[in-house]
Amino acid sequence: MKRIFFVITVFILVLAAGCRYEEGNALTSVEKRIRGMWSVSTVYKNGEKTDTESPTVVEAKNSTYEFFKTKILTITYSHNNIDCQSSGSWRFGDKKKTIELTLKNQYYDVSRSYEIIKFKNRELKVRFTDDDGVKWTLVLSLEQDYVPYDW
Repeated sequence: MKRIFFVITVFILVLAAGCRYEEGNALTSVEKRIRGMWSVSTVYKNGEKTDTESPTVVEAKNSTYEFFKTKILTITYSHNNIDCQSSGSWRFGDKKKTIELTLKNQYYDVSRSYEIIKFKNRELKVRFTDDDGVKWTLVLSLEQDYVPYDW
């Protein structure tokens, strides 16, 4: 009985040690957890919450990011009260400490590397500093999980 308890304890410790994001599920890979439709729920500029400013139109509040298994990314956003959509690709970088997005929209190319601050099952918080030295933080909320559909 002691041996079984010891084995279970060691197994739990190994799982906990291997989980980069303490709020997340250690049994589900980050690639599976990111797949789905995420909506930008909050934007921070230099630590202050803002509802009117964003780094780019595709990173504005209420923009929707769809991460697919095939590393395809689509973003739906509003520009001058017109719904627009861009597509590109995504991947994890720096031992899954960052998420890197590359996309083209009708106005310019966007290539961004976000540092992952928090990654819960239903919340993703990322940050980056733009070319002007402004520190941006985006909080994304999971709207729909695509893992059950395996897209």
